[in-house]
Amino acid sequence: MLTIKIDRAGEHPLWRQIYSALKEHMLSGALPGGEALPSSRALAQELGVSRNTVCEAFDQLVAEGFAISRQGA
Repeated sequence: MLTIKIDRAGEHPLWRQIYSALKEHMLSGALPGGEALPSSRALAQELGVSRNTVCEAFDQLVAEGFAISRQGA
């Protein structure tokens, strides 16, 4: 699983921190192109945040073209 650290007292919202970490993993090659992201439920549970928070991060990645959304995949 990817290493994502979040700072609950940080100035950025949690979804933005998750988005930034995932984007960095993609840009650095730690998460190769074409590889599936972890499920929103699994990542939310691992990070101790709500699924909606992770979905916001995923939505931003899709909006910027870093990810493609396939429901149920």
